[in-house]
Amino acid sequence: MSYLWNLPQKIDPTIFDKFPELHPIVAQLLYHRGLTTQEKIDEFLYPDYSQDIHDPCLFKDMDKACDRIFQAIDQQELITIFGDYDADGVSAAVILWSILKNLGAKVDVYLPHREKEGYGLNKNAIKELAQKQTKLLITCDCGISNAEEVDLANSQKIDVIITDHHSIPEEVPKVLAIIHPQMKDEKYPFKFLSGGGVAFKLTQALIKHSGNKISDPEKEIQEKWLLDMVAISTVADMVPLLGENRTLLKYGLIVLKKTQRLGLRKMIEVASIDFNKIDARAISFGLAPRINAAGRMDHANLAFYLLTEENEDKALKLATELNQSNLERQRLTEQIFNQAQKLDIDLKESLLIFYQSDWPAGLTGLVASRLARKYSRPCLVVTDSSDGLVGSGRSIENFNITDALEKNNQLLIKFGGHPQACGFSLVKENFEKLSISMKEIANQQLKDIVFQKKLNIEIMIDFEEINWEIVDILEKFKPFGKDNPEPLFMSKDVAITSARKVGRDGSHWKLELIKGSKKRGAIGFGLSNINLEIGHQVDLVYNLSINEWNGNREIQLIIKDIKHHDKG
Repeated sequence: MSYLWNLPQKIDPTIFDKFPELHPIVAQLLYHRGLTTQEKIDEFLYPDYSQDIHDPCLFKDMDKACDRIFQAIDQQELITIFGDYDADGVSAAVILWSILKNLGAKVDVYLPHREKEGYGLNKNAIKELAQKQTKLLITCDCGISNAEEVDLANSQKIDVIITDHHSIPEEVPKVLAIIHPQMKDEKYPFKFLSGGGVAFKLTQALIKHSGNKISDPEKEIQEKWLLDMVAISTVADMVPLLGENRTLLKYGLIVLKKTQRLGLRKMIEVASIDFNKIDARAISFGLAPRINAAGRMDHANLAFYLLTEENEDKALKLATELNQSNLERQRLTEQIFNQAQKLDIDLKESLLIFYQSDWPAGLTGLVASRLARKYSRPCLVVTDSSDGLVGSGRSIENFNITDALEKNNQLLIKFGGHPQACGFSLVKENFEKLSISMKEIANQQLKDIVFQKKLNIEIMIDFEEINWEIVDILEKFKPFGKDNPEPLFMSKDVAITSARKVGRDGSHWKLELIKGSKKRGAIGFGLSNINLEIGHQVDLVYNLSINEWNGNREIQLIIKDIKHHDKG
């Protein structure tokens, strides 16, 4: 499938007059990110922990939550942290567990089994926690859609504090406190924290109000050492990398490079990641998939145990085991993705549904994500479970897939998620009704959408103008991620002076390009199906990168798509 090239949006020319000190490319990129005030620009270009991290006590229920937690600590009541099985949920659980242990709490952690229990609180788990004498239950990265389960907890004399960031349903649980940035009437100014980010705000408040439980010099130290897990959760859950998230990630990456968590260090070593080069990409492609693999392949406890392990031999053993789980996860994901593409689907539909009874439930989200990218439309991947069916969905920017599920909640056992990602379960008898309804909703909402892969170009630039100043500018925009994508450039009428296919299967193009007196090297991954020859004049869309080899550094283009130049 060819790409649709979306040319840069026209920007308000007054921005150049308003900020004359900014390089024109910087001004354009900031404008595309909605950053048009001095305050927002400074926050983005110069993140400052002391200024840009908001007071956690701005959350309307924060004081209430802290009071109940300190009461439980003082009375040595059992506190149970109830997390999620993905990298965000595990990170959030580690964050809360770390500080509660330091405060002297009697604390336990419960992570549900993905296939046996599914996402969020469940009644069997509540009954088990009641038997263990849990008096205070703190959720992280879940809970906001579990009104019935919370009612059961209340009936068992368990107080509940919810920390979550997922879509808020019509019926909100009746709990002691809810820490959720998007709650109605919530005063907290930043709305897009990850689950780990919300958990971190609670730990910030606990540290702030800890009195003599933590010495004053230790308070800031303990807070900032939690940022390694905040960074992982922020990247793993693909929340917008703007505002407070950007500041948390910037400082979190600094902490991550020198993390004191023995298990995390072993995971990084086993993954062959250079500590000095840890960035958002290393989290996205190296660390988060490994943490996720625990819950996808067996149980998320493996990742939690590793991240809290203090014995070197045990940590290495757990890190090696987790690495093997990740390798198996990669193999199975590829296998299921290939099977799904062979199923009979109707590409006239705006939403695609893939079902096979024997697919592992833990991999449905990954496969749905790949299918949504391939077909450029919302996709649901469904498989059998012990009590019916479970599934995951991934969407496109124009379709809120969790809202669509909300409209069908009478057909579902459980569901939850974000606008672009969801999870759900249902009895088999309701599958056909759900399929029909979801397709009808999508067909109506997406009737004017062209289902084609898109490249959103930010900067049109003459090939001869590419230089180190621009590469240095891009460094200021890192880390890249959701709502702060790595900028795509477009250049026209460039000549190919060298072209050869590389890679194990010859699927990549290695090119030398020239225009005027400027020559640049380029690599086009997976583009060898495009016919290219020396002498061709081409238009190209690309990212700029630095190629380092044998002590040399040169600018290299990472080509995303390439077309023959139309001289007309």
